[in-house]
Amino acid sequence: MTDEPPFKPVIWVRSSRKDLREFPEPVQDHRGYALYVAQRGGKHRDTKALSGFGGAGVVEIIKDYRGDTFRVVYTLQYAGAVYVLHAFQKKSKTGPETQHRDMELIQQRVREAEQIARGGESMSKKEYETGGRNVFKDIGVPDAEEHFVKAQLVFKIDTIMKERSLKQIQAAALFGVRQPDVSKMLRGEFRQFSVERLLRFLVALDQDVEIVVKPHRDRNNAPALHVS
Repeated sequence: MTDEPPFKPVIWVRSSRKDLREFPEPVQDHRGYALYVAQRGGKHRDTKALSGFGGAGVVEIIKDYRGDTFRVVYTLQYAGAVYVLHAFQKKSKTGPETQHRDMELIQQRVREAEQIARGGESMSKKEYETGGRNVFKDIGVPDAEEHFVKAQLVFKIDTIMKERSLKQIQAAALFGVRQPDVSKMLRGEFRQFSVERLLRFLVALDQDVEIVVKPHRDRNNAPALHVS
């Protein structure tokens, strides 16, 4: 098995973090997990390349919620980080002018992300911020530490399912849940599952689960729970 790719930090360009923090909680859960998957070097099921940017370098995450569409746009064009460019809500009654304004803003922030990646002095620290390791804490998700642990467990479950080409209906039978519950879980809607329940899902996938407690030695980060 190959080594895991390095964990990428999130760079919040301008108001992107503030705007995402104003999304409804279920949308935040979904977006937060999609960004976590990007940090781990993966691609969330609800992401797609944003047209007009030449390839998959600029990506959008889309989720409909109560008649409106919520979008988060990020780029992986610059090595070593996930640059979140824009977070916005497209109401059902808004027209193409709104979309045009958002596209112009995204184009501007792609250029700014490039400046940040190059260490350009033209971008001040007030115009971007580097997120912490826990993206859920960055965006104000309730119980962010526990949610981060759950995200790690769900990512592990998803990885094993992909390695085994295990279908959701098959996984549901192993876990003792319904297939739609598995689909929601893999998309980041896993608040209804406890950490213990997710650990039992891993056991159902023939995984040994060990809990190791050791002294904290990283002076740059606070003690935390990790899943390897």
